[in-house]
Amino acid sequence: MTSQPFDVADELRSLIAQGSISVDALHAVTGIRPDDLQSFLGENGGTGLTTDPQSLTVDQGARLALLAAQLTEGMRIGSNERLKAIFESLTVECRLSPQNLTQLTGVPVEDIESVLRDPRTVPVEKRYALAITGAYLVNAFNQARG
Repeated sequence: MTSQPFDVADELRSLIAQGSISVDALHAVTGIRPDDLQSFLGENGGTGLTTDPQSLTVDQGARLALLAAQLTEGMRIGSNERLKAIFESLTVECRLSPQNLTQLTGVPVEDIESVLRDPRTVPVEKRYALAITGAYLVNAFNQARG
């Protein structure tokens, strides 16, 4: 079995061609200048590689690679797994306990603990509320990181 390497520029060009995202949206999301994005993407017939060492920093390239993977491969992850990952991120990465999350959200601690074990055991209506609340908190904490 042969695996194909993940070509960041190719994946992003494909997303743009499908109308899933635009260079303008990539700029807004990443803060990378549109000219640098277009140079990286090879919008003018290039290969996605550039001889201009200033077009993308290592950090920018890494962030684009992560974004491209999340917008392509990551979108195949099921909703239950995604919900569990949101709350794992809040408890592991942000170091919030289920009790902290209950105090912040008003969601019963039992529901948060159930989502962390197996989201399928939580009724759909509660999963929806947990998803919205969890996504809001992740966004708030990401904005605080700067």
